[in-house]
Amino acid sequence: GLSPAELPARKLRIVSGDEKQYFGLAEENGNLRVKERIDREDICGAVSPCVLNLEAVVENPFNIFHVSVTIQDINDNAPHFDREFVDIEMIESMVPGARFPLGSGRDPDIGANSLQNYQLTPNPLFSLVVRESPDGTKHAELVLEKSLDREKQRNHHLTLTAVDSGNPVRSGTVQITISVTDANDNPPVFTKEIYKVQLLENLPEGSLAFQVKATDSDEGTNAEITYAFSDIANSARQLFTLDSRTGHVKVSGPLDYEQGKYYEASVEGKDGGGLSAHAKVHIDILDVNDNAPTLSLLPILNPIPEDSVPSTVVAVVNVRDKDSGDNGKVNCNIDGDMPFILESSSGNTYKLIIASALDREKDSAYKITITARDRGSPALSSSTTLVLEVSDVNDNTPVFEEAAYSAYVAENNAAGTPVLRVSARDADAGANG
Repeated sequence: GLSPAELPARKLRIVSGDEKQYFGLAEENGNLRVKERIDREDICGAVSPCVLNLEAVVENPFNIFHVSVTIQDINDNAPHFDREFVDIEMIESMVPGARFPLGSGRDPDIGANSLQNYQLTPNPLFSLVVRESPDGTKHAELVLEKSLDREKQRNHHLTLTAVDSGNPVRSGTVQITISVTDANDNPPVFTKEIYKVQLLENLPEGSLAFQVKATDSDEGTNAEITYAFSDIANSARQLFTLDSRTGHVKVSGPLDYEQGKYYEASVEGKDGGGLSAHAKVHIDILDVNDNAPTLSLLPILNPIPEDSVPSTVVAVVNVRDKDSGDNGKVNCNIDGDMPFILESSSGNTYKLIIASALDREKDSAYKITITARDRGSPALSSSTTLVLEVSDVNDNTPVFEEAAYSAYVAENNAAGTPVLRVSARDADAGANG
């Protein structure tokens, strides 16, 4: 309903609570344009749909419109592996059917553009099984199909390829080398197939997160187990360290629920004879109310004419809280008794409006403190202050100090002699007073 000719008077502009301003307005026609390079993976990661929220504000009269821009994924990332080479040792007495995790490919794209399947170099001794985790991540496992004979062939070389279903299809590879070793009776056995762990995001660095443990029925060096991460994303590797001797996993970096809610890794336990066992680790990060709400103010009317009618919008308040659930739900209030109220405009936007008539002669300015408080326990809050000036309107008439004046004048007084002084007052300011 706006024409380009109206834009300067209506003062159309975009307000966004995000640190980066991805969109701007074309001055000549008000079209919404991309202002800065948009990378869906940087902004939203694995979250879908990826939505950027902003507000369009116009004045004269004031109105606010809420705009949601959905960012669609394109296949601009190829699947890749954390390592170029994987070395696996297999005992020649290994029973067919044994499985070996090959790790997971990574692809930050989503949907069909993300990693969809794995392919393995054809080999009569080995086959490939693809498993899917509850979060949708696909993992490749190597299956031994036939018995190995170290005397015939000591090493086998395979290529594992991860592919997506984008257009065009993208892929990544990892080279697998299998070394066949002499017999060692008993492989290690982990106490659990899957270790499920929940950690609070405020767990200090250096804290013990959990422990993995495997046992081996052999004796001597064949029973000495060393632990290592066999498959772990770089993001998790920066946060957790594994003691190769004890199996203790400690927090080595700052946990942040807002940066990562879930991590998955594979742990290998290998004995001195070269036999190994594998277990999965699922780590859930629990949210803590560690982010206070943030406030941003957009003044609309300052100074305010003292004859402004109630319901006039004087400012727009935007509130953000990075936490989740109740920790991220925010209530906004004005401190003290003021002739202003906050009215909710959307989930995180409020309008500051005039609630009752103003009188500059009583209050010429207001210092308004707005407090945002979340629903966490304990609750976190932040405040911002806005000073609003009230401009004068000529709403007071001059008033004489006396209702009537009287004086006596002698008839022989000279011209120009003072007779009496009259005085009047006006409560208005400037030319109005």
